[in-house]
Amino acid sequence: MKRISQRTSAVHRMIVTAVALAVFLLPVFTPEARASDSRWYVGLNVPVMFIDDSESVERGTVGMTPYTANAVNSYKTGFRVSGMLGYEFGTGFRVDGEVFFARAGLGKLTYKGRTTTVPELGTIDIEGDHPIAVSGSANQLGGMVNVWYDFNAGSRWKPFIGAGLGFVQVDWGDVEYDRNEVAQGAANELAVLRAQAATPGFASLPPAVQEGIRQGAIAEATLPPGTVPELSGTDTVFAYQVGAGLGYEVTNAVTVQVGYRLLKANQLEFTGRNASAMATATTEMLVHLFEIGVRYRF
Repeated sequence: MKRISQRTSAVHRMIVTAVALAVFLLPVFTPEARASDSRWYVGLNVPVMFIDDSESVERGTVGMTPYTANAVNSYKTGFRVSGMLGYEFGTGFRVDGEVFFARAGLGKLTYKGRTTTVPELGTIDIEGDHPIAVSGSANQLGGMVNVWYDFNAGSRWKPFIGAGLGFVQVDWGDVEYDRNEVAQGAANELAVLRAQAATPGFASLPPAVQEGIRQGAIAEATLPPGTVPELSGTDTVFAYQVGAGLGYEVTNAVTVQVGYRLLKANQLEFTGRNASAMATATTEMLVHLFEIGVRYRF
């Protein structure tokens, strides 16, 4: 999880920098020409969305055997649509409430390693990448409260920065992959290790005999469909974002803008259980949004 820790620290630094920048530059852009009236506004943003590869950790038990598996989720380019209702205070600051829907297809799911513990062998690390065929999209539905500061440079161009807090529900219900596949690979390797440990002088046997023992062990290790439980499809977690952009006042009522936001969703957790197994997977999401939007004052 080292990469996730580094990303979290980077996001925290960005938030502190954005706030410090706003406080530092506030006196510089205290204009005589700033609008003195406060007004409500509505807005619409349509960003292109990029989600960083996210690391996840799955822990569970199949029968009496505990396991831990690390995976990396890779996403395709997605989209987000967000609407907002806000209030301009006439001082450069504005606050808005935002709701959004986003979708991105899952491009690749790769398990990076598995660890399990069995009585006769102890703790076993099963190394190597194990890609899983995956299809479907992950959806996001969320709401944020944002605080923005529009700098007045004495023209129709209005740079802005800001940050927001809220919640996001991530829905993996449309994502499909074989939950048994990784467990089956681990079960095969454990079965071979058990067979080797139980066969005296295994290393000195002819290669054909060794291979026959391996294949026999694998054949007996076949897991019935549904051995590993399906995980819950949704989780709702705290999220925060920072952003910056440039607006242009087409008229006194209409502003178009382009911008960038970085959104972080923390500690997503998906769980599953059946008669013979249980599993919990945890992950995080770091989302980049390159947006174009419009605001209308009334």
